Amino acid sequence: MTQTRNQERQLKLQRVRAYMRQKGLDVVLLTSRANFSWLTAGGLNHVAMATGEGVTTLAVTRRGAWILASAIEAPRMMAEELDADEFHLVSFPWHDDAARREAVMDLAGGRAKAAADTDLYGLPRLDADFAALRYSMTEGEVARYKRLGRDVAEILETVCLEIQPGETEWQVDGLLAELSLARGIRPFVRLVAADRRIDRFRHPISTPTPVRRRAMVVTCGERHGLVAAASRLVSFGPLRKALRRKHQAVCNIDATLILATQPGRCVGDVLKMGIQAYKAEGFAGEWQLHHQGGPTGYLGREYVATPGETRRVQPDQPFAWNPSITGTKSEDTILATEKGPLLITSPVDWPTLEGRCDDGTVVRADILVR
Repeated sequence: MTQTRNQERQLKLQRVRAYMRQKGLDVVLLTSRANFSWLTAGGLNHVAMATGEGVTTLAVTRRGAWILASAIEAPRMMAEELDADEFHLVSFPWHDDAARREAVMDLAGGRAKAAADTDLYGLPRLDADFAALRYSMTEGEVARYKRLGRDVAEILETVCLEIQPGETEWQVDGLLAELSLARGIRPFVRLVAADRRIDRFRHPISTPTPVRRRAMVVTCGERHGLVAAASRLVSFGPLRKALRRKHQAVCNIDATLILATQPGRCVGDVLKMGIQAYKAEGFAGEWQLHHQGGPTGYLGREYVATPGETRRVQPDQPFAWNPSITGTKSEDTILATEKGPLLITSPVDWPTLEGRCDDGTVVRADILVR
């Protein structure tokens, strides 16, 4: 039987309360969009998209849970995002910050210890390790994530199939946004590069540059709080031998990273294996020109992997590695499971090749030739 949102929320409340006992906390207050979506099993507490902070706050104690919302937000929160049996509403006038402060302090005050995930009236900040509660996905999250991943892959494929030489990066970007939003996906990262801009820039935000021979399209798409990342490349005409070699190499590096992402392994060690793969493929310095990705889930990257990273891969934790060699790139989102990596944004109707490494092979997205 599929896990319900109510069951998922109860499981996560148990995680939060176990964390509170470990830290000696009596109440935690969560305002960030990532934590709100995680704890509410896909709820949304934003109005503006260009911020990581939401407009409502969840308060969790050892025995109960509340939602603090202004008179503007309260009706939608209770109608669309939350169950009144799980989260008790505390509402205040939108124009009265003193009332909001009083509501916060009523829950936080008088308790031995309180902590918040944002700057909230001088309350102590939650330790950074609170984010680790989000790392291992529940059954319900995995089901939503698979649907999101397929949609993101299909959207990228459609965009690359519809690009016409002469169209600008802006136009391609607009189509990516349109198709994403039509499926309820907020594409908060959209990168489009044409021709030489693929070679020159690792983070190519779109410009009025027209597409001539090649294009790269990149997205991080969010739905129900979950984020899936992927990149695809298209060529108008046959690939040059040098680019073909580079793309096979970057897919081999990606395969190394993907197959090394095993629960229990140190993330820094996974990255070091990828760095060695760069060297083995003959592109030793390229890894220093762009970060290689890391764990994802409720953020574009929960953190960027570095060689010194000591955190470990968790069971059912999503990752998005994005190795690149000048002129090409390989990026998809995976889930690190005990049975091996599960591709979340796997190509749907797209040319593929085998990324090869000592641990095996992984199907990777090839460059579409049109």
